[in-house]
Amino acid sequence: MADHPLVFFASITDSPSVVVNLRRCMDAPGVDVRPLDAVLTSPLFSSPRSLALLREMSDQGAAILFDSGGYYVQTGRIRYEELYMPLLDTYRAHDWAALFTLPDHVPTSRDAPETVRRKVSETVWHAELFFDELPAGLKARAMPVVQGHTRQQVDECLESYIRLGVRQIGFGSFGTAGKTGEVNVATQDAIALARHVIEVAHAHGVKVHLFGIGRPALVGMLKGIGANSFDSAAWLRAAGYGTVFLPFMRGYNITYRNTNGKGDLGITFDEYRRLSELTRHHCPYCASLELLQEKKLYRAAHNLIVMAECVAAVNGDDYDYIEQIYREGSKKYREEFQRWLGPDSWYT
Repeated sequence: MADHPLVFFASITDSPSVVVNLRRCMDAPGVDVRPLDAVLTSPLFSSPRSLALLREMSDQGAAILFDSGGYYVQTGRIRYEELYMPLLDTYRAHDWAALFTLPDHVPTSRDAPETVRRKVSETVWHAELFFDELPAGLKARAMPVVQGHTRQQVDECLESYIRLGVRQIGFGSFGTAGKTGEVNVATQDAIALARHVIEVAHAHGVKVHLFGIGRPALVGMLKGIGANSFDSAAWLRAAGYGTVFLPFMRGYNITYRNTNGKGDLGITFDEYRRLSELTRHHCPYCASLELLQEKKLYRAAHNLIVMAECVAAVNGDDYDYIEQIYREGSKKYREEFQRWLGPDSWYT
């Protein structure tokens, strides 16, 4: 079991109003966690006003992680070839972030093997070039990304990045789903590769961040395999679809008007209250389930608080509480975690 704390970066690349409203929500009475102390954003796709707000948060102590925009390449909003110089110029102009992700070309589950090999080679080559061109003051905060679908491919990345002498690396080659590969999926093969990357990196004193993966039911696994940090926008994306999180459980759609909570991912108010008691979750934004059902901002704030509570629980070694939820509320996930983490994991 990892003996270092797990850090969650809330992924926010959105309008300034979203940042302002979420900050206000997190400052409200009754919120006992601080999920905006670490935030990931893609500066190439953030408005100047959003970046100014994040700079203000950075000045107040928040850790801001700049993403390369690989997700936007992955989903077809920008070509990989168009990323390099705008990203370098942006990093030079905004040198205040805590971490700077180097360019990476994300392979998807649909890519042919030769395409994956090409993307891995491009990632390594451009990471080395980009690192050389970074101002000296940013090199210690540079984070290249390991990509690949095989042990050989991720080792190619690791060997290069360890030679660079970086202090942290990312891992981004999870399974992908959706029309444009926009959803990362924690497949068993990807988790096995992530564990290998973490073991090798830690042996060289290098921290590992896992990109774009993280729902409440996955937080225990992320801690168990030794990740230092992870990011996710699932809490915000789910809120837009009417889905609410609960600690260490799957999401439930609270905007459905189903009456029995069965047959889909919908949930009745009575079932929500039962699961809320099981998970000990109470926050200002689910105090009124009618408002939670109605307001996207309330669902987003609620989901963000739940993510922070999950991280606090694994960092606080509250394993009896977590195991009870897995046993009574998420049996499917518990079985999967046993396969991923093995018989010596903390929850067995």
